[in-house]
Amino acid sequence: MLLLPLLLGVATSRCLHDETQKSVSLLRPSFSQLSPNFRSSSLNLPSSRDPQPLRIQTCYIEDPTSNGAWDPKGDGTRGESRALAAVREATQRIQSVLAVPPVQGPLLLSRDPAQYCHAVWGDPETPNYHRCSLLNPRYKGESCLGAKIPDAHLRGYALWPEEGSPQVVKPDGPGVQNTDFLLYMRVAHTSKCHKEPSIIAYAACCQLDSEDRPLAGTIVYCAQHLTRPSQSDIVMATLHELLHVLGFSGQLFKKWRDCPSGLSVRENCSTRQQVTRRDEWGQLLLTTPAVSHSLAKHLGVLEVSSGVLLEEEGPLSSHWEARLLQGSLMTATFDGAQRSRLDPITLAAFEDSGWYQVNHSAAEELLWGQGSGLEFGLVTTCGTGSSDFFCTGSGLGCHYLHLDKGSCSSDPMLEGCRMYKPLANKSECWKKENGLPAGVVNPHGEIYHSQSRCFLANLTSQLLPVNATGHPSQIPYLKEVELTGRCYLHQCTERGAYKVQVEGSPWVPCLPGKAIQISGYSGLLFCPQSRLCGTNEGTNAVTSPPVSLSTQALLFQLSLGLAGPPGHSLGKERQEELAEVVLRALVSRSGMSRCYFHSPSITASLVFTVHMWKSPGCKGPSVSMLHRALTLTLQVKPLEIYHGGASFTTEDNRPNSTSCVPELLVTLDHNPSMTHLSLTMGLCLMLLILLSALGTIAYQKRATFQVGPSAPYHLPELQNTTRSPDGRIREV
Repeated sequence: MLLLPLLLGVATSRCLHDETQKSVSLLRPSFSQLSPNFRSSSLNLPSSRDPQPLRIQTCYIEDPTSNGAWDPKGDGTRGESRALAAVREATQRIQSVLAVPPVQGPLLLSRDPAQYCHAVWGDPETPNYHRCSLLNPRYKGESCLGAKIPDAHLRGYALWPEEGSPQVVKPDGPGVQNTDFLLYMRVAHTSKCHKEPSIIAYAACCQLDSEDRPLAGTIVYCAQHLTRPSQSDIVMATLHELLHVLGFSGQLFKKWRDCPSGLSVRENCSTRQQVTRRDEWGQLLLTTPAVSHSLAKHLGVLEVSSGVLLEEEGPLSSHWEARLLQGSLMTATFDGAQRSRLDPITLAAFEDSGWYQVNHSAAEELLWGQGSGLEFGLVTTCGTGSSDFFCTGSGLGCHYLHLDKGSCSSDPMLEGCRMYKPLANKSECWKKENGLPAGVVNPHGEIYHSQSRCFLANLTSQLLPVNATGHPSQIPYLKEVELTGRCYLHQCTERGAYKVQVEGSPWVPCLPGKAIQISGYSGLLFCPQSRLCGTNEGTNAVTSPPVSLSTQALLFQLSLGLAGPPGHSLGKERQEELAEVVLRALVSRSGMSRCYFHSPSITASLVFTVHMWKSPGCKGPSVSMLHRALTLTLQVKPLEIYHGGASFTTEDNRPNSTSCVPELLVTLDHNPSMTHLSLTMGLCLMLLILLSALGTIAYQKRATFQVGPSAPYHLPELQNTTRSPDGRIREV
């Protein structure tokens, strides 16, 4: 059961598929109840023919039980048409993804002996042992999740004497031609719809073939909830439910097949020995081979993963873990069609079911966690700043797809991990109607458009002083304004490159990883790395949203020239080690979190460089204030570092030097050239006065380390511990 949030963009509801599926009996063909005269016409045994696109036949069942709560003469007609259109689109999409060996002849469904039969012959010596001896007089036919199945779709049934031939009570129906799966649909006002006002639809599988492949199911649309969502949301909700009834279900995982010879040769198929398992920490995983390989590829690791985490929903689970696969269509919460993907890992699961041949080229790229390594999505790693997909605190920024502004928050599915969730009101940058009305002052220059995206920025046209034509570094408060998510036009110029436009400005190249200034505005606009224009983006931003973009961007670049022993040289590996040691000393000297410092490096000539910007959720002063404080403290007390038996210092011993510290740079991109400002002694003096006002104690921590050539770096709080796969910390 896929739930649509009541407020746009706030995914607070959960899918209840497991509860729904548990209420339905799964029927298979029952040989013992069939007459020899009609057994061959009613059984659809596996075919040896090559797989063909899955043929889904939809049967609309009118609902007589709405009890007047929903008026079919009013919104009902529109709701029915929207549901029917959604089913058509979703089934067409599935047919482009899944193929099966086609059912031969008409598709006929089973009847439930427990329903039509009141008693069976119980003597094992009786020829008709265990066949129906007495009919149930109250038998009214078969149904599937409240949908009455037509007799024309059902096998017949018979009454058996103790010995001899049966009396046929109901012959086989004609069945449904050219069909591999029967989907019944209802538009109704049910108790589930009433209890969960955000439900679009829910569904269950009802019948299986002799190889346990799903043959029939029902999807129920909540009548009173079909007018508010967009049509694309109804389509994606339908697709989610169809994937449940076709096999992605905790009730069906145990029936998945292993067919080593392929789908066209079914003789060697057997039930998979293990589809899910709980690890030693109690987490439920789907462990089949295609799924495990697909996750490893997604996370960018060579080793095969031990399986894919499933959402904790009790003894069974029918959804991916949201921390790991946010944005997948098969997580338990629905964030809207623009933020959902039919991802490669979900398609790999259908390959592992053994029932389908899968068109993997139909998968949509999943951006959440891409290339983040095997520890991504664990409870203890999501808050450490190791991945920019997560955030800390409660600030404002951009949803990782950058279609929406977002706030850093959590929900029960994230289990304490936090991400930028779309705001409830007018967060969508791609909706033109969210823009300010004509004539209203637009101080931040925002533009809402189908090609607009969310950028971290602090642009404003109201803070420019009279001498705004001066160099931006001469405006002391320029970088003190809080960054937040803002909507601006973007246009891809080539793969991985784009330009942006602010209200009233020309198009400006936006180099990924840089911060740019816009003519007429104070402040900065950050150009996220990696995810904007990373693929060939379509012109329709709603149906073809862009890849997500990183929140990391360059604000300051701090360069320090180190003095080392005469003639000392560093190989590449030693350079990386020394860069890490210098960074640790710098972080210690600052007294602040490492979340201010990014991408440290050092050259063979001992020039250390680190990018400084304040990650979202990073606690502490503004990065400009920290930069000024570091400038002063490094002048007063240079860093001293011991590494590999050698001593290094940032103290400048060069003759005729006039700078506070060697090569301390502020780096900005200005449309988009870089401006480098060397800090003079006059600025140092001003900063000394500033620091004396702030207090110097916090910046007097001695930064001296004795580190061996290959000593790994460990965060102090994680020393003497090991991390379990689910992210918990155990003592060792």
